[in-house]
Amino acid sequence: MIVPFRLFITFILLISYPMTIMAKEIKYNHNSTTIPEIQRKVDFTILFPKKIPDDWTLDTKTSPWIRLHYMDSKDTKLMVAIHLSKRIPLFDEEFPRAEQIDINGNKGYFSKWGDSGKLDKNGELIMGGLLRWTQAGTYVEMQSSRLPKEKMLEIAKSMN
Repeated sequence: MIVPFRLFITFILLISYPMTIMAKEIKYNHNSTTIPEIQRKVDFTILFPKKIPDDWTLDTKTSPWIRLHYMDSKDTKLMVAIHLSKRIPLFDEEFPRAEQIDINGNKGYFSKWGDSGKLDKNGELIMGGLLRWTQAGTYVEMQSSRLPKEKMLEIAKSMN
């Protein structure tokens, strides 16, 4: 029992190590629209994380929501998806089973995936979940099955 637990802890430490590096420049892929270009076209604040690994790339989508998809360095795995839209504040009644989380002074809601802790069809451990909050008049929905909740929160708290 102790060996699988140590392997799990080692795995978490290995995947979280790159998160301590601050991104200096956003690396866009697929000829994505840049965040400043998107901001000029919408009437709400485009929030984006300041603390992501340097080797991730960003693929943006602008219909129907603003979607920021951060991909691994090989552009093969979606590490975290962030969907943005104009929205009013959220209410506890909307998320009866979610864990309440503080994100930059805003009430957020985290729901882990139902199959969290299991292996997916590729043998990768399913982690993370769905994190939702409203900040500066912007509704944010962050999803990841590759990052643990703590790393998702770290990214969320770096958004402004």
